[in-house]
Formats: sequence, structure tokens, C-alpha cells
Amino acid sequence: MNGFSILMFIFATCVLLTGFYMYKGHKIGLLEWRAAFKGLNKEGWKNVGKWTMITSIFIYIISIIGLFLDI
Repeated sequence: MNGFSILMFIFATCVLLTGFYMYKGHKIGLLEWRAAFKGLNKEGWKNVGKWTMITSIFIYIISIIGLFLDI
């Protein structure tokens, strides 16, 4: 499962970069069609980006545990 942990680490990096992009105030067109994200201003996108980056930290932790335990 070491390969799966590496893939999770790469995925967590992508999620972190996406969260950072949203935190800078940029809109993501794929998310704007959802009712929860319609009409968000720059501060709203910053909040979504912040929580996306926090979520990526948990994915990092799981992938690092998987790398060290080699399960």
C-alpha cells in the first residue's frame, strides 16, 4: 500500500494548492454552479479556501501514517 500512500500525498498536494488558489480570492468555475457557492464574494472564497487547506492537512496526515506503517 506504499504506492497508495504516495498517491494520497500527491492528492493532498493538489487539494492544498486548490485551497490556496481559492484563499487568494479566485473563483473556481466548477464549484460556482452549486447552490452553496453561488454568489460568493471574495471573502467567501477565502473562507472556503481556508477550510479546503485545513482538510488537506488531514489527508497529509493519513498518507504519512500510511507511508511509515507501510500498510
